[in-house]
Amino acid sequence: MQKRINLIFSVFLLFNLASCKTHRKDLEKEFYYPNPSDFSLSKNYQYIDLDGFNDFSQLVDSLENLNYDEKRAYLKIDSNKKRYNVLVSTTFGKCYPIFIKLKNILSISKDSLRKEKNYPIKNLKSVLKKDFSNFGKDYDYSDSPEKLIISLTCEIDELENLIIKVSEVFNEIQQESSDSLKLNIFVNRRIEILPPPPIIKDLERFIDNN
Repeated sequence: MQKRINLIFSVFLLFNLASCKTHRKDLEKEFYYPNPSDFSLSKNYQYIDLDGFNDFSQLVDSLENLNYDEKRAYLKIDSNKKRYNVLVSTTFGKCYPIFIKLKNILSISKDSLRKEKNYPIKNLKSVLKKDFSNFGKDYDYSDSPEKLIISLTCEIDELENLIIKVSEVFNEIQQESSDSLKLNIFVNRRIEILPPPPIIKDLERFIDNN
């Protein structure tokens, strides 16, 4: 009886290994975001499956809980023989939320972008490229590529496609750039971002210049 159980287990294990190898062979390209080095310490992230969440808010709740443990979520998305390995986080979830200047955030939903004003999603590449290449020149855009955060808000069943869209545009920009760029993706509930009053803008400019 024990030999039979061992045989069944061995066959099951070999079948799974063969399936994994076959699946890996089907992949033509594999990408890592923000970049491959961020995956070096597995204790800093935790794999999650988007199919395990009922809605977008439940996903954000899970990301906030991971934030308490100083971890990010690891998403693995396969599409058209490509694998997108993505580490994502959310803005809140810590006792003291990190301070992020609005100009260092590009908010993206299924059909629109929000920077200094609203843009249609078709403008994603031009707006994202300007953010990456700004280096503080235009006050309404990011201070540097490292500080830029891509904030995604959508329905849970739209998130994979939105991540793929952003990733593909990022890949195009990276190919055209001589710099090594990072794609920092955050998943956030919808927040109405209003232009800061002049006194806040003046204060941020003062901080930037000192």
